[in-house]
Parts: sequence; C-alpha cells; structure tokens
Amino acid sequence: MKRIKRASALLLAVILLSGCASDEIPTDVSTGDEADESFVDFDKLAVINSDIIAWVRIPGTMIDYPVLQSSEGDDDYYRTHDYAGKEDPKGAIYIEAANSADMCDFNEVFLGSAPADGTLFATLPQYLDRAFFDEHSFIHVYMNGNALMYYVFAAYERDNTRLLSQYDFSYATGCQDFIEEIFDSRTMNKVVRTDWEGQIIPENFLLTLSTVNPDTGKQMVVIGSLIGDVAGTIDRYVDYGDPEEY
Repeated sequence: MKRIKRASALLLAVILLSGCASDEIPTDVSTGDEADESFVDFDKLAVINSDIIAWVRIPGTMIDYPVLQSSEGDDDYYRTHDYAGKEDPKGAIYIEAANSADMCDFNEVFLGSAPADGTLFATLPQYLDRAFFDEHSFIHVYMNGNALMYYVFAAYERDNTRLLSQYDFSYATGCQDFIEEIFDSRTMNKVVRTDWEGQIIPENFLLTLSTVNPDTGKQMVVIGSLIGDVAGTIDRYVDYGDPEEY
C-alpha cells in the first residue's frame, strides 16, 4: 500500500488531463486546464442541478457520471430521477442524506442501479472477475476544488441491506465491524486483496460503490481506500467511545 501511495500524486496529475465520456451527461464540463485541481466545471453542473456534489470516474469502464445528494433529504428521489432531476427508472448515482457530501466519512456509499444497457453501475459485477478487478483498480472522484483517488481492494456480493443502517460508522467499533465483514473469508463471490488485511483501519477513508446485481438479486459492492487527496481536505475525528454509553 505504501508503494501505491507514493505513486498516487503522479497518477492524479495524469488523470486530471482526462475528459468526460458518458453519453447520458453533458460533454462540455471538462475544464481543459491541466493546472486545475478538478477537471469538472461544477459551475456548469450547478446550472443543470444544484444537487450534483461530485463526479465519479473509473478509467476503462462506462462509469463516468455525476454524483448527487437530494437537497430535500429524500433518499429515494434519485432512484427514479436522473442527474437532471427528470423521471427515469434507471435513476442516477447518489449518496444518502446520512453520508457527508464533503467525502470525509469513514465509508462514503455511492448508490446506483445496474441497467441492462450497461450504464450507471452495470459494470460493478464484472469486478468479481480477478483480471477485471486488477485492471480497473483506481476510482477517481472529483469535487469542487478537489480530486480524490481510491484504490480498489475488495469486491463481493452481500445481503441486500442498507450499509449505513447496518453499521454505525460514526464510531470506530462500527467501522471495524465493516472491515471484518470485508475480509471475512467465509463470504462467497468475493475478490479481495488479502495483503491489505490489517492495513485497513477505522482511520481510513473508504468509498463503496453499491448496486443490486440483476443476475443474483444480491448487493454488489466495490470498495476502495483513499490514497490521493489533492487539496488535503479529507479529515475527520475518529470516535473510539462506546456507542452503548450514549
């Protein structure tokens, strides 16, 4: 993991030269300025929808989309509405109200559907193939004034439950419980970097991409750990207290 961290600065500089390629979204939001901290023009996106809080991109895949959070706190809204707020059964990629839009939570969960046309998070089940997993290891998240990089270290199917309800990520104990789930060798349909076990701790910042695999009906998750933070703003207090005492 240390070698990956040393390489992250160079990789981030390279990816900032990339553009947006998804057919469903505007193609003129790239700044075109390699000196910018983010290649996405959030001023343009705000005109389309002020609920757009980030942009997620996985090179070599079709995942290249805005990320939204309902300003009304309606976690169901972007299940049935696209990035522009128009009704669409495919929905959009979004985070729930329980997650922080500043990406400073222990586990930021990006939710999206897996349509038959291959858009949104339809790519995620391919991470169960080890070759695909190894070839698509980096997740890029752009924010207004920052660019983040996550390294994928786990992908697996799990019971279709709401992660932010199942685990209390506001306490270190809840974070550790989720880490133990990730590295639980009893889980089937899992690809994981076993050499990372013991290196992921509650002080890390995780990103979970989540969808429902239409072939199995199970929840498919792809999990990365933060290795690059251009602006250096990702931080939080880790509470090692006992949640039972409150």
